[in-house]
Amino acid sequence: MDDAGEIHALGGSLRREASSARSGDAAVFFSRSSSRDEDDEEALRWAALEKLPTYDRARTAVLAMPEGELREVNVQRLGPQERHALLQRLAWVGDDHARFLSKFKDRVDRVGIELPTIEVRYENLNVEAEAYVGSRGLPTILNTYANVLEGLANTLHITPNRKQKISILHNVSGIIKPHRMTLLLGPPGAGKTTLLLALAGNVPSGLKVSGQITYNGHTMDEFEPRRSAAYVSQHDLHMGELTVRETVNFSAKCQGIGHRYDLLMELSRREKEENIKPDPEVDIYLKAAATGEQKAEVVTNHILKVLGLDICADTIVGNNMLRGISGGQKKRVTTAEMIVTPGRALFMDEISTGLDSSTTYNIVDSIRQTIHIVGGTAVIALLQPAPETYELFDDIILLSDGQVVYNGPREHNSSSVQPVVSVERTVFYRERAAHMYSPLPYALGQVAIELPYILVQSLIYGVLVYAMIGFEWTAAKFFWYLFFMYFTLSYYTFYGMMSVGLTPSYNVASVVSTAFYAIWNLFSGFIIPRTRIPIWWRWYYWVCPVAWTLYGLVTSQFGDVTDTFDNGVRISDFVESYFGYHRDFLWVVAVMVVSFAVLFAFLFGLSIKIFNFQKR
Repeated sequence: MDDAGEIHALGGSLRREASSARSGDAAVFFSRSSSRDEDDEEALRWAALEKLPTYDRARTAVLAMPEGELREVNVQRLGPQERHALLQRLAWVGDDHARFLSKFKDRVDRVGIELPTIEVRYENLNVEAEAYVGSRGLPTILNTYANVLEGLANTLHITPNRKQKISILHNVSGIIKPHRMTLLLGPPGAGKTTLLLALAGNVPSGLKVSGQITYNGHTMDEFEPRRSAAYVSQHDLHMGELTVRETVNFSAKCQGIGHRYDLLMELSRREKEENIKPDPEVDIYLKAAATGEQKAEVVTNHILKVLGLDICADTIVGNNMLRGISGGQKKRVTTAEMIVTPGRALFMDEISTGLDSSTTYNIVDSIRQTIHIVGGTAVIALLQPAPETYELFDDIILLSDGQVVYNGPREHNSSSVQPVVSVERTVFYRERAAHMYSPLPYALGQVAIELPYILVQSLIYGVLVYAMIGFEWTAAKFFWYLFFMYFTLSYYTFYGMMSVGLTPSYNVASVVSTAFYAIWNLFSGFIIPRTRIPIWWRWYYWVCPVAWTLYGLVTSQFGDVTDTFDNGVRISDFVESYFGYHRDFLWVVAVMVVSFAVLFAFLFGLSIKIFNFQKR
């Protein structure tokens, strides 16, 4: 009886398991079938879209409704439910900005469309202002009325102009390239705001501007620069009664969609010709942002999410008399109000004021993604950016007293070691205060740990470059080439460490060190040979480390070559007459290059011993 019960129970259990398995298999089958049906339905809808004319195709998209229904919609005429579904589907754009930009760039590249870029050049740019100085320049009531009356008299040519000319920018030149982030640094009053205004074409009427500014070779009188560039002011001036969304949306509606519609039409035409199915999410975003009635809302929601303003989108901005958003959020509204424009060049003035370092990093990183992937142009002025924010930039413009001290790339050989030394220096301050060790062992350790790395780097670089250049493969010449490469990288590295030791922060060290690189290259003897350098500047040639490196490389490789040019002059004689290099001076050159590496390493150790920039 018991055996029969066990058999009956076992049979029931097996039947239940079999039934459960059949149910599970059926669920999986129907799930896969449903998924295939949805894919087939979407494919049919896309096939129907491809048959439409380009004009209609640019305004029709496949929209997934919240209940899972795929609906073919006209983005120009959306109902309330469709509008809500569209905004919900596009919410991911702000959350994953880089992924959206990459998808958009891939779509454009597939059909061979090249997105427009802007290269800004400014040459011999001068900006002057006229102002009263001394006690007359004080903002008193008497001075105000006197200035108005005197200005009227000056206009009527009754009295002479007593204002004095003040130079804000003096003979500045440079290039701002697309696909690169440019950081504008300088103390207050250096002329950063004036330079940004001039580059954006927004110079106030009271300033006198001379020089040339071009966008892709076209001067500003050939086009309207405000349609191609956007200037973000450092002053947060808004209508306090409007909400954040209304403020940004109003700016988007006033400034239009730019070239988005033309781009969409060309994309649709080429994709139809080549039978290419676009990414659904990117497709509906572009169509909604370029042709739909809610195009301003779509772009506004995107920008609000990117800048982290979606949490206060429906809060009024506020002012001194009306409570609204915080100062940091108001600064982001100022940024959003301008980057919502279709301009391809951004000139942003101190957008980090009132923001914490994390928020500043996120905003600059979002802008960097747009610039690098899509190909825009950006110049951003920041006050004392954090190291992680500083690393996001490609180029640096350093202004001082209205003049460009440095304009070039951020990366240099010494820059790679500066962040590490700067961080480790703070640890050294703490451990030295605890009397764990003296500065000398620390400095020796920092120098010694760099030597093997420099050796490996020199060997890899030397072998590859020596073969590519086509130098003569002799043991002596190859040795001299590696010798000069090793000690050149050494003194660059130790110079960067010395800069950190002599300055209070990594940012200051980076600016100071990079400022000297242009001077080193100028007096290296390559751009201007030593024989042509003015006699009163020739002393700097002899104290320039790059000049000794070039002396050693050229002399070791060509100082004994007896081949002749077409005019019959021997190469060795040309090196001696044109550059002033002598072959028998090679050993002295070698000693000098080694001496620079030793000197910079010694100054690094001395600075660590003498200076202590730890505030507490």
